[in-house]
Amino acid sequence: MIEEIGENVTVLASFADGRLQPVVFKWRNRIYRQLSVASSWSDYEGQYKRVYFSVMTDRSNLYELCFHTRNFQWCLVRIHHD
Repeated sequence: MIEEIGENVTVLASFADGRLQPVVFKWRNRIYRQLSVASSWSDYEGQYKRVYFSVMTDRSNLYELCFHTRNFQWCLVRIHHD
């Protein structure tokens, strides 16, 4: 099941080796740690780049995060549930 979220979240990210990667995110007062990036991709909204990450936590859910370069804001786009 896919649940559309579309809410801003707080993300701690790493910029190691010239690559952006989410490490921890907070959504609805819950902290999600031990993120494993399953895939990433990007697109453009006008002149601004958006970078997407599919991440897994210690649970079996897959979370899609998006970083908007227009406003440097992170968004939880959707959750893929079992």
